[in-house]
Amino acid sequence: MIKINISRFKELFLQIKMMKYIIITLIVLVVIFFVSKDSISATEYNHYKVVKKIDNCEIRLYKDLIYASYKPKNKNDRDNSFRNIADFIFGNNKNEEKIAMTSPVVIKLHNENEMAFIMPNKYDINSLPKPKNTDINIYTEKSSMKAAITYSGYTSSKKEAEIIKELKEILKKEKLEHNNDFEVLVYNSPWKLINRKNEIVVSIKSNKMKIKTNESKIYFGSGCFWCTEAIFEDVIGVNKVVSGYSGGTEANPNYTQVSNGLTSHAEVCEITYDKNKISLEDLLEIFYLTHDPTTLNRQGNDIGKHYRSIILYSTDNEYNTIKEVTNRMNLNLFENKIVTEISKFNIFYEAEDYHQNYFKLNREQGYCSSVINPKVNKAKKNLNKFYKN
Repeated sequence: MIKINISRFKELFLQIKMMKYIIITLIVLVVIFFVSKDSISATEYNHYKVVKKIDNCEIRLYKDLIYASYKPKNKNDRDNSFRNIADFIFGNNKNEEKIAMTSPVVIKLHNENEMAFIMPNKYDINSLPKPKNTDINIYTEKSSMKAAITYSGYTSSKKEAEIIKELKEILKKEKLEHNNDFEVLVYNSPWKLINRKNEIVVSIKSNKMKIKTNESKIYFGSGCFWCTEAIFEDVIGVNKVVSGYSGGTEANPNYTQVSNGLTSHAEVCEITYDKNKISLEDLLEIFYLTHDPTTLNRQGNDIGKHYRSIILYSTDNEYNTIKEVTNRMNLNLFENKIVTEISKFNIFYEAEDYHQNYFKLNREQGYCSSVINPKVNKAKKNLNKFYKN
């Protein structure tokens, strides 16, 4: 007869049960991590242009930035900074509007550890929802020159002091004066657990530097902005392409309104390009040869006024160039059938985050694979001199 060790059996049973709980807990934690990472990850906008590199330091020209900030009342109040600003952007504002979270979070060491979130590009100081919490401060920081050093891992007072010292030495060596307004920039906080990116940044007196910029912007609409973005983002000399809405009169349009024909806006792309690397004439050639400018308010199966062919210009010189190229293309290639609208640029509203870089992030999606991919491949084959290898 086999003897059963009851106590040993119970011990094994408890161990198996405990292991089951541990495995379930680990699975839940992994799922929570990846779901939360996707659902609350912050958008990292390009807020600056690098104008010079000195060792591991970048000299940057920053755009005008709109901040929502909270200054802690005392040392014990610092932990409330993130909570207070997050409450504002998650909808506790007078519009009850959820504001997209951007990266980085800015900690202004020179101003009693004020914490600031940079507001998304689609807002200006007047259109940004007003906070209900009177301790939240909304303000614009004008374009400025800053020096920055990037480092990884969790930041600390000791680490920040080391980087500040290093940055001061570089600036002193280069005979560049700074304003002693050091800031810590923390990217993808608080959900990125490893390889976290941080920066120490300080504004410098830019009159010591001669900065030349050859960047210019043009606005094209050639049907769905996913297509337009995909056509231009790999063109040599194009530095940035942003999808959005323009050409209409309604303020702060969204995709639902535009795509349902409830506004007078078109889907357009803001194309930032280097005039030393590609000309407006070349960009116009690409524009006309990669869509049908002869069909009114449609591109293929995409029908509606928001899909109209449109060019928005900012200066008289741009207008003259656009008219010259359009007339030439119209006569030589399109049998005088071009219906492209040419209008003065007024304002550009950046589209929702999920529209940006859409083709490259969603290549397997049906519209991307069946419509955009063949269009891009054709452009790169027929206009290969304009494209990066």
